Amino acid sequence: MDELAQRIEAFIQQELSAGSFDELALALFARQYSCVEPYRMLCDSLGVTPDNCPAWTDIPLVPAAAFKRYTLSCVPPNLVKATYYSSGTTSTETSKHYLDADALSLYRTSLRLGFVSAIPEAVGKRIWALMPSRQQMPNSSLSAMLDMLGAEHFYWEADAHLLDDLAELTEPIVLFGTAFAFVQLFDMLPEPITLPAGSVIVETGGFKGRSREVLRSDLYAWFTEKLGADPALCYSEYGMSEMASQFYSQGTADVKRGPHWVRTRILDPLTGKDAGPGERGLLAHYDLANFNSVMAIQTEDLASTTLPATFPVGGDARDELAWETETGNSTDLGERRRFVRSFVLMGRAQEAELRGCSLIVEDNWQRWRTNEG
Repeated sequence: MDELAQRIEAFIQQELSAGSFDELALALFARQYSCVEPYRMLCDSLGVTPDNCPAWTDIPLVPAAAFKRYTLSCVPPNLVKATYYSSGTTSTETSKHYLDADALSLYRTSLRLGFVSAIPEAVGKRIWALMPSRQQMPNSSLSAMLDMLGAEHFYWEADAHLLDDLAELTEPIVLFGTAFAFVQLFDMLPEPITLPAGSVIVETGGFKGRSREVLRSDLYAWFTEKLGADPALCYSEYGMSEMASQFYSQGTADVKRGPHWVRTRILDPLTGKDAGPGERGLLAHYDLANFNSVMAIQTEDLASTTLPATFPVGGDARDELAWETETGNSTDLGERRRFVRSFVLMGRAQEAELRGCSLIVEDNWQRWRTNEG
């Protein structure tokens, strides 16, 4: 394994000798600037290089749409071990995330540690998935994730065996599925069932189906009414095909939290600066596990912190906002390297909001396309 990949893996495993997030992020930026030509062109158009980038917050963000239009990979095609596609539900184009051997190894490490850290109740329990297997959809990051987590059964498209298998359960399980896969299960149920006590539910989004839309509040009520699930053991997973790491929330609050090897910012779409406490903005993720592509991603997802807009500047932000020194420790509120520990998703940005994000998406994207041409 590459030396930097080894250091990142050690950081994910919380080995003290691995270094700080800032140090590793800047080293990874230098690697990706050198190896990923389209990303280097974007950085050069912004005047940012590894030589003049002092902190992880200064690393240029690549728009998530770039994964649809460009090959963002540090290695040639013959060294790519896995390629994950986006679902393509909102566009005819699909994102492609290329992983080499080192990136795939970090992906396995990060998703396993992220999962057991976020959902400790899942440890030691069998995993069933309401989704296609990796054999059925080899380019689905979600199917690959469940395969790597050791899922025993995959059920898809109203599998006739699912109801019988659920009825025969005697031990608690972890049941993964998209929101509409669960709706499909509920439509199949002739009457409510009760899963063994301690069973965990994990939904992975997807509340809009082809024929109807389901409210999140209704879905979580049905978990209890139709499956007998404990509301405290119902979780939500948020991820992207463009990212190696995932975020989770527990219960109906839907407050997403990520692992320590990811930094997340909420950026004002008009200024590109950090949104204020409680204000809405676009999510930007810096993921050390994105080893082979680009670690800094500007999403099209809107979110806000869980703090109210009236949060005082000198107040206590231990759980929701954090600031880092060069050694990665929390410090006073005057430090410029701020990130959020948790956020509430508010849906996809509208086209007008994306156009308004001139600093972090539109202008950068246009410069990139101009330079490439």
